[in-house]
Amino acid sequence: MLAQTTILSAVTGLFMLAGTASARTWAGPVDMDQACRWQHGQQYYAYELGTNAYGWVCLCNGDGCESFQDIDVADFCRRRYGGNAYADPQGGGLYDWGCYFP
Repeated sequence: MLAQTTILSAVTGLFMLAGTASARTWAGPVDMDQACRWQHGQQYYAYELGTNAYGWVCLCNGDGCESFQDIDVADFCRRRYGGNAYADPQGGGLYDWGCYFP
């Protein structure tokens, strides 16, 4: 009986953990170029300056621009998918960003 109770507790715990981990809903991908245009103007585009999720910057393709502008990925998610969408770098790589709903 003790073994059955232990197994039942373990299985119940796994279901609770899985429910918590999958509580968010996929909203969609992040378009870094679009984020740069929305946040800094049409002449800006995304550039890979680093190797991790936070290695993106916006660069300018024109005269009179400031270069190396930050990208607010959370702002992109809210604007593209709605006010409660949020950004998550998931695996931490440059292309691992995604937008989610809570």
